[in-house]
Formats: sequence, structure tokens, C-alpha cells
Amino acid sequence: MDLEFRSKETSWLSFNARVLQEAADPTVPLFERIKFLGIYSSNLDEFFRVRVATLKRLASLGDQWKRLGIPDPKITLKKVTRLVSAQGDSFNAAYTQVKDDLAKNGIRLIDETQVPAGLRSYLRDYFRREVSPHIFPIILKAAAKLPRLRGLPMYLAVRATKSDGSGRPMHALIEIPDKLPRFILLPKSGDVQLVMYLDDIIRFGLDDIFATFPYDHFESYAIKFTRDSELELDDDFTESFYEKLEDSIKAREEGLPVRANFDEDFPKPFLNLVLRKLNLARSDSLYPGARYHNRRDLLKFPKFEVEGLSNDSVEPVSVKSLKKRKSGMFTAIRKRDIMLHVPYQPFRHLITLLQEASMDPLVQSISVTQYRLASRSCIAEALQSAARNGKEVFVLVEPQARFDEEANIKWASQYRDAGVHVQLGIQGLKVHSKLIHITRRESGRDRFYTVIGTGNFNEDTATTFADHLLMTYHQGIGEDAGKIFQFFNRSYRPPELKHLKCAPFDLREFIRKGIRREIVNHRAGKPSGISFKVNNFSDVETNDLVTEAAEAGVPVRLIVRSMFSLVINEDSPINAISIVDKYLEHSRMLIFGNDGDPEVYLSSADFLPRNFDSRVETIVPIYDRRSRAQLQEYFEIQWKDNTKARILDHDLTNQYRKRKKGEEQRRSQFEIETYLRGEN
Repeated sequence: MDLEFRSKETSWLSFNARVLQEAADPTVPLFERIKFLGIYSSNLDEFFRVRVATLKRLASLGDQWKRLGIPDPKITLKKVTRLVSAQGDSFNAAYTQVKDDLAKNGIRLIDETQVPAGLRSYLRDYFRREVSPHIFPIILKAAAKLPRLRGLPMYLAVRATKSDGSGRPMHALIEIPDKLPRFILLPKSGDVQLVMYLDDIIRFGLDDIFATFPYDHFESYAIKFTRDSELELDDDFTESFYEKLEDSIKAREEGLPVRANFDEDFPKPFLNLVLRKLNLARSDSLYPGARYHNRRDLLKFPKFEVEGLSNDSVEPVSVKSLKKRKSGMFTAIRKRDIMLHVPYQPFRHLITLLQEASMDPLVQSISVTQYRLASRSCIAEALQSAARNGKEVFVLVEPQARFDEEANIKWASQYRDAGVHVQLGIQGLKVHSKLIHITRRESGRDRFYTVIGTGNFNEDTATTFADHLLMTYHQGIGEDAGKIFQFFNRSYRPPELKHLKCAPFDLREFIRKGIRREIVNHRAGKPSGISFKVNNFSDVETNDLVTEAAEAGVPVRLIVRSMFSLVINEDSPINAISIVDKYLEHSRMLIFGNDGDPEVYLSSADFLPRNFDSRVETIVPIYDRRSRAQLQEYFEIQWKDNTKARILDHDLTNQYRKRKKGEEQRRSQFEIETYLRGEN
């Protein structure tokens, strides 16, 4: 079946536009809208560092892209430029509205020209004491080569002149120091709280910075550039891989620039001088914008105690089987599977399990896959404690977890110091599975406790990422998990699994068979259905199979957070939505109708070629009746969302799902919390 396939990049930009919609939504509390502006900007930075950089590489390779079954990267780059430019206008409009709404609530953002006379002396002292020691200008000379600059930090390009017009101007670049807060609180002016960007405080102090030069007039313009951040690594996973990885991380700072954001008021001759120095003269790399860049720093905008400007804090819902726990996590898991729905339910139960395992004299071994950890990880501390207590602890540390590579190297070193057996990845594959396997000696036999998640074992992200975490005593699942860990040590021998499905071995075939079975059931007049919830849906074969199923009459429902390459025509029977709300939808769930006896699975994998073919991913069946019913209800609640659900239509226009006449408002993230409380 030869179907239209949308590029991952343009569909991802549509997702980021949904984030921007939240920033512009007046019903979203003000500080949450500021957060969404920061998320949008942070997302866009990574998009250019990775996706656009990859597109530029592909575009330089002629027609090699045809073998990959993707759209022409040159055409995609043009679409990206157009979409990013249009979204820039939307961002600026949302930002202006946020700034106005802050002022209405007694919080005023001011620049260097708006500092009240009574505060100028205070600000001058603050600049000299706190800011000036971090400022090291680079003087630009027409004939001199510009030194290598870091990507991502923002710079002020300064033009200094004499007010009498004599002499030549001086040009300089000043890096905005990231060791200082981006937003500085000034003393109140009456009842108004004043806030300044660090950029503007530097602008305020330009005469101080260049006091030894004969200039008295200064102009400054923001500019920021983004470098290609894809790591260049081979498949040599010997001990020297540590060094290779560290070298590659450093090399990120020398990757080719792929984007320049600059103040649209930047005088063209001066701008051209800077762009020539940065080797960024290509028009498809230039993005004129507003006065400020690196708006990801809005994620750190100071919070003020003003009622109604933030989401209300919510106490996590207790887990019924753990409410009156006195005999420990192992006893609770033996009685029945525990399904955690984070952040609605406490992630701390996983930490408690590992704490108990680290001390339990019956626990023989703990094996864990690590992709991303919290910066101060209790998970890592529990594993180190277990090793010190004599447990056999094994951690597969994935060294290529993008932008977490350096942190994972440090964790690997700490683990080894504590006596943990560490394996730094496996040759040719990225390990993305979320697995914990605990072996406990019970009544003279080894028994297995297994944890399988849809998201990382990370306390930081567990407060904002919506994921599922299965804790099970099912011995068949435990045996399979053990075989996967054995595979990590002997990667030449694929694991033979009875319950779990594992990429790159049989996950794709499992999806293929599941969809085809639903087609056969429907044609035989049996109940059928396909309900998938994933972060990304951008695999050519899966697109074709799902379309074939829908056209055969199988009910198809898709909830996809971001990349969505399936092009849905107006008369298509496929229904697809995307939800962006308070929490980041991160879970992966598969439900097959199966002739009226639905099968429910959780997965670490999205529907992307890399997840099927070049990563270690795991799909787990949900056997526990209560857990299965919870996940089905979870999906149904999200499917009925008519507040934060957007329709994934042909052009990805991000139209909100409209409520029918008389239909009550339904907001799934709020309803899920209510549902789980009712379960207890």
C-alpha cells in the first residue's frame, strides 16, 4: 500500500504548536502559560540541534533519502523554515499577552531604559557586584577570525560609537553568563514588583564594561546560534568508549551551526559581519525574531505568591493495595500486581521497593536498565546501598541517552566505586527498555519481582510525565526479564521470550500480527478494535497496516502526543487525537479487541523505525484483571476528552475537539485523578 507519509519534522512542529496553544490559552493559569512558553522554546532548541541538523546532513547526500522512505529533506527544510517563522509570530503574541497579564497582577518586566530614577544607583551597584565579574567581551575585528563560540548561550552583539561621530565604531560580542539567574528581582516600586532580564542589566552596564574605551554611545542586539548536536560514535564498546563519548560530547560545541536567531532590529551591515564570523550566511539558517532569545529560561521565571496564577497542588492518589502496608512491598506485590499511574500516584513506591530490596537478606540480586535519572537520584542511591550490603547489582547504563550522556558517565563511575557491576550499553543498539529485575530467595527457590515502565526511573520527571509502572510477581514475566538481562551480557544470543516482546527481535512482528488478527476477526464478523496511545507514530509499515485495518472496517483509535506521519484524509475511518495539558503525556499503551476479550499491553517503544529496529524496547502484557481494567478506563477517559484534545486531521491544524450540543465538558487529566481516587 503506497500511502502519503508526512515528515517527522513537520508533524513534530505541529506538536510544538499545541504546546504554544497552551501558552496562549487564557484559561490556563498565568505562570503555567509562562512555563509552556519555556517548554516550547526548549523543545525548539533541541529540534534544531537534532532534527534540523539531521535533515541538513541528509540534504547533502543527494537522493539517498529515497532509500529511507522519507520525504525529500530539502523540501522538508523549506517547510520547517516556514512553520518556525509563523510559530515565531504566535510565540511573540503569546509572550506579549503574558507580559501584559503579569503587569495586571503587579509584576512588571522592565528593560534598561525603564529603570526608575530611585533604583538606578541600586542597579549600578548590583551590576558591578554580581554581574560584571562574569562579563568577558570578544572584540570583533574585520580581518581577525572569530574564536570558537559555544552554541545555545545567547550573546549580545554590541556596537560602540562616539556621540560626536568621530572615529571608527567598535564591535563586540558578550555571552550572557548562564551561571547567573536570567531573571533578576528588583526592589518594589510602590506595589509593583519589578523584574529584569539579565540581558538588560548587562545593557544597563555597557558603559561600565567599556569604560576604558573612548566611546559614549552603545547599541546592542541579541543573537543566538544552535549547533548540530548529534554525536558521532562507532560501535566500539570497549572501555575506551568512555573516552570516545567524552570526546564526542566536547565536539558538540564544535558542531556546524544550523540556526541563528537574532533581533530583527539588528542593523544589516553589523549583522552580516557577525554572521560571516559564525559561518552562518545561509538564508535557511537565519531566523529574525524579538529582542530576547533563549526563552527556555522562562521555565525558571520566579514564582510569586499570587492566588490563581499557578495550578493548584494536588496530593497524589494513594494505591489501594499499599494503603495499610505493614509487611513490605514484596508481600504486597506477591498478593497482586501493582500498577502505578504517575504522577497521579506516588512514584516513591518504586524507591521504597528498592530501599527494601537493598536491605532484605533474602534478596540475591537487582538488575536495572538506566536511561535517564534524576539529578539527585534516590534510585541510584538505593542501588549503591544494595551493592554495599552485599547484593549482586547490575546496571545497564545507556551511554547514548541524548543530552544525558555526561550524567550517565558520572553515574557509571559512582556505581563502580560502590561495587555495582556496570555495563555501558551494548554494541549496535540503544537500550531504551525500562526494566528492573529482583531475585529473592524464598522457601529455597529463586523468585522474581519485575518492574516494567513506560517512562524513565526518574523522580524529577515523574512529577510531570504521565506514565505507567507495573510491579509484578508473575514468574513467567520475571523469567523473560532475566533473559533480557542475560542478553545484555551475551548480545550475540537473542533472548527466547514467552511473555514479553522485545525489539529489535520480535516487537515489529508482534505489532504486525496483532493488527492483522484484528482485520481477520472483523472480516469474520467478530468483535475487533485497535486502540494505541504513543508519543510518536511515524513508521511507514505501521502507518500502512493501521490504514489497511481501518479501511477493512476495524475501529481504529489513536492518541499520539507528538510526531504523527499518518496523513488522514477527510473520508478516512481512522480517528486520532493529541492531548496537551498540565502533564506531559508519555505513556505507551496498546489495546487489541481480540474477539471481545481485549488484550492490553504497556510499552517503552514509540512507533518509529529506530524503536522497532535499532533499540532494545519491551512490551509487557497486562494479565492482572484489575490493572487491565484500569488501563482500559484510562484510555477511554482520554479518548472522551473534549477540552484538551486536538484532532489530528489531514493538515494537522490542531483544531480542538468540539463538544456536541448538551455534552458535558471533559478534561481527561482531571478525570483520571478523580477516577483513581474512586478506585480507592
